[in-house]
Amino acid sequence: MTRFDQASDEQLIRLLAELERGDKGSDELTCLVHELLVHQIELEQQNRELLAVRAVLEESRERYADLYDFAPVGYLSIDAAGRIQNINLTGAKLLGQSRDRLIGRAFSTYIARDDRMLLKAHIADALQSKAFGSCELRLRPDKVTLGAEPSILRLESALEAASTPARIRVILSDITERRQAEHERRQRDIAAAAAESRHRLVSGLERLSAAMTAAFDPKTVLNDLLRVVQDLLRADRAWLLYPCDPDATEVRILAETAVPSCPGEPPTDRAIPTDEPLRRLIRAALNASDPVQDPNPSAVPMLGGGFAPRSRLIIAVRPEGDRPSLLGLHLCRVERTWSEDDLTLVRALAGRLADILDVLAVRRALTESEERFRATFEQAAVGICHLDAEGFFLRVNQKLCIILGYTQEELLARTCRDLVHPEDHDGLMQYIARIGEDMSYARDRDRGEAQSLEMRHIGKSGQTIWCNLTMAAVRDSSGGLRYFIAVIEDISARKQLEEREFRHRHALFRVGRISTMGEMSSAIAHEVAQPLMGISTYAGGALERIDSAPGEIEPLRLALREISRLAARAGRIIERIRDFSKQHASAPRPIDPVAISRAAIGMIEPEIRTNGVQIELRVGADVPCAIGDPVEIEQVLINLLMNGMEAMRDTPPTERRLHVTIERTDRDQVRVAVADRGVGLERTDPRRLFDPFYTTKEGGTGLGLSMSRTIVDFYGGRIWAEPRPGGGAVFAFTLPGHLPDDSTERSPASPADRTLDGPPDTAIGDPQ
Repeated sequence: MTRFDQASDEQLIRLLAELERGDKGSDELTCLVHELLVHQIELEQQNRELLAVRAVLEESRERYADLYDFAPVGYLSIDAAGRIQNINLTGAKLLGQSRDRLIGRAFSTYIARDDRMLLKAHIADALQSKAFGSCELRLRPDKVTLGAEPSILRLESALEAASTPARIRVILSDITERRQAEHERRQRDIAAAAAESRHRLVSGLERLSAAMTAAFDPKTVLNDLLRVVQDLLRADRAWLLYPCDPDATEVRILAETAVPSCPGEPPTDRAIPTDEPLRRLIRAALNASDPVQDPNPSAVPMLGGGFAPRSRLIIAVRPEGDRPSLLGLHLCRVERTWSEDDLTLVRALAGRLADILDVLAVRRALTESEERFRATFEQAAVGICHLDAEGFFLRVNQKLCIILGYTQEELLARTCRDLVHPEDHDGLMQYIARIGEDMSYARDRDRGEAQSLEMRHIGKSGQTIWCNLTMAAVRDSSGGLRYFIAVIEDISARKQLEEREFRHRHALFRVGRISTMGEMSSAIAHEVAQPLMGISTYAGGALERIDSAPGEIEPLRLALREISRLAARAGRIIERIRDFSKQHASAPRPIDPVAISRAAIGMIEPEIRTNGVQIELRVGADVPCAIGDPVEIEQVLINLLMNGMEAMRDTPPTERRLHVTIERTDRDQVRVAVADRGVGLERTDPRRLFDPFYTTKEGGTGLGLSMSRTIVDFYGGRIWAEPRPGGGAVFAFTLPGHLPDDSTERSPASPADRTLDGPPDTAIGDPQ
């Protein structure tokens, strides 16, 4: 259109020039006018079109202004210093200010203080680069809503082309809700992952527990456990080594498992020598509390079945009751990066495996204990049984069946009362009741004071079986009785041996008494000869009186009385000798030690007079009766008195004194001591003084003191020897005291026969 106007103007100028030179060209003028009219019409048409376009442009400008102001994102322009030059309504709304107040203000004023450096760097990048750049910034918190989460804006900026001075166009987008949605989605993803991890962990621990209870054999249990671990961690092979100790010369493969497609075969040798790579592997596991991803999985290829394992993961399993073990996992074909979830799961599984290893150790100990108990119970050399509170047999071993002659089925259908001798039934019931009800028995047993009962059982064939019964009560945690444990030992052979020993002992005692009588034979013969000589003399005198003076009756009466007295004296001597030397059955019973001491002194009275010895008997206050046999205790006293007189053969006659002291000890025992003034104990061996056949006397048998100790020990006493101050020796023995409730049950010794310490109440053998 511009070129057309120029051409028309030029043509009009030329036409005017030609018209000025002449009047030619009217046709041309007509054409020109016509063209001008046409051109005018065209101009008017173009003008109308331009007006229509202008109206459209105005409308478009208004729509653009509305689109700019009310766009869903903010638009603004900032200069190089960061001041806002222009901004739409949406941008002003995002910044929380009116548009008029924002123009000319620094954009950083409305940005959070911590993000202003980021904005500054973003503006610098936009000024240097023509490409769009973006960043995310937080708005400055509003004072009214202080404490609330600030809004997040996304800035997309670019430098305006040919702008002078430089200006930056910025697009603002509020991404707060999107970021919150993303944060919530991430939290949901984290929660879902945590829940999945927990489910994986819990299900893994449950599977381990189920595998532990599915079998009882420890080897099977360990293989099942490793199979669970391998499946949970999606590993190709899992293994457990013991011990996890770098100082061990070798380690054993407790268990191992692998997927079928894993290359290599399980090691046939269940022991692996500890080389340096394996020691480094063990040290790495021991020094870390978390699983260790082995930096050199090619080490110890035996753990990979002969092939180099990949992505090996190891951890030490640390049970409380044993040394650590080494748990290992690896892949065979591909590499893998173990996730944090995998490491957490391995750590938890290792802790659970440690607990299971402790349980398996306890189970193994219980199994071994049960096996030992069964072996001890069934193969014991004594009868063992369990009884309930009613006395029924709950369990019996084979030895008890052999002792009683019954089968196990027959015994389990009976009670212990059915098999006891009738005379021992009450004693057994009292024994069982005391054990079942009295807790002091358990305390005595704990102190080693086991109590037992000797009793008789009736065998299946009716024979009497002597048994030693020891029982204990097994109680629950509250002290209630669960059952009894009884140990029954067949002591029939021992009883027979004791019976033979009893007879032999008393035979030996009798031999000793006869030997003692043999030693005293000359004195006894002299003692008996005196009354016999008196009888002969008085009888001869009586006969002479009758022959010479038959009428004198009174002298004859006196002679006959003397004959009767002497005959009675001789009879008493013979009776005493007969009682002392006869065989008799001893039984412990209350005895009077004072009366027995006097009887013993009277028994050896001839020997006392022959040796010129004086005996003094001292009796303490409140001396009780003792427990023993009178003849055997008399034998002990006679042995001590005879030894004392023998020891004083070289002692001057005026000093030959034997002191017999009877007194009560602090423990309610009776102490009898015989003290002499003889040679003492220098020539004897104190350790062998009471041994059989040990003697220092010429021609002695060495049985007197040995039999004395046997007698005293049998009745629960003690005998010993000690030097006497001033020379000589003291032989003393004790016997248990008998303290009945009724004092009238004491020995019939008269109180007048017992004196306090002081002058002796008996003095025999004073030199004449």
